[in-house]
Amino acid sequence: MNIFLFVTANEHEREAFEAKFINKEKSSILAKTYYKGSFGNYPAAYIHMEEQGTTSPAATLLVGELVRELNPIAVVMVGIAFGSDDVRQKIGDVLVSDKILPYDSQKILADKTIYKEIPKEVGFQLLNAFREYRDWNYFLSNSMKSVVHIGSVLTGSKLINNYEFRTQLLRDFADNKPIGGEMEAQGIYSISRLHGISEWIIVKGICDWGFDKDNPNKESDQEIAANAAVDYCYHIFSRSGVFDSLVKKNRTKKG
Repeated sequence: MNIFLFVTANEHEREAFEAKFINKEKSSILAKTYYKGSFGNYPAAYIHMEEQGTTSPAATLLVGELVRELNPIAVVMVGIAFGSDDVRQKIGDVLVSDKILPYDSQKILADKTIYKEIPKEVGFQLLNAFREYRDWNYFLSNSMKSVVHIGSVLTGSKLINNYEFRTQLLRDFADNKPIGGEMEAQGIYSISRLHGISEWIIVKGICDWGFDKDNPNKESDQEIAANAAVDYCYHIFSRSGVFDSLVKKNRTKKG
């Protein structure tokens, strides 16, 4: 099926995406509702998971079954993440992964931690499209312009709310210059690879810095971040012809 699959995992992500998604058909898989319609100029399917993270068996099974059923052109995870640098970044900036850095699989030695997973590269054509951010103008509630940052994104099952742990991860992966971190990318990568989907990407707005998450602005910051990430995705998918060659390639492969 020539369709793009979008996945969200937080209520603010869901609300932001549904504001831009044109819903035409409701379906279900394993008793979970998903939707078909359009996003920008392209046909899209959309599913919202009820919890964040890569380790939920239910989430992994549902997305995996949906990918198997739809055989989408590409999988896009859109939502919120923590940023790595509160000087060069701000709440509402958008992180686009060019690769992910899984940190769950570790060998802990006396003097250092060795991470067993190698970085995973995202889809080549999706990344090329998402690099075209120069004509995107999105202003946040404080009248500052959201900025797109492209780079490596940390991913793991932990909901990080600890300055020391976050800082140690940034040190351990310093050679890859991580721009932030989140919880779902490893799962999206694994599911895509299992089903032969080479085009996948993670696009997330910065909602915090990996610590002090329970501040009074938590909900509003998540809403700001989710809206910015979805708007950037919508901008890319609304560009004329941007994914036509990808659609054609997918059609030829199936035909």
